[in-house]
Amino acid sequence: MGGTRKAVGTVRKLGIEGGVWALITDSGETIELLGAPEALLSDGCRAEVELDAKSADVTIGMTGASGRVKSFKIV
Repeated sequence: MGGTRKAVGTVRKLGIEGGVWALITDSGETIELLGAPEALLSDGCRAEVELDAKSADVTIGMTGASGRVKSFKIV
């Protein structure tokens, strides 16, 4: 994943390393959410999230892809 992208899916708190917030996309991809605002962090909510992968950090969550949350919309 590189650059900016939008993804739609379900926000989940995964029990990895004390809890990692991720978006499970409608296509089944798991994307760790970095810098997500509190309003997005609700386990089970559906959202469209704009992510910036260029500034994504290497994380210990090991979920696969990660992205910095630029914006979001609850759907």
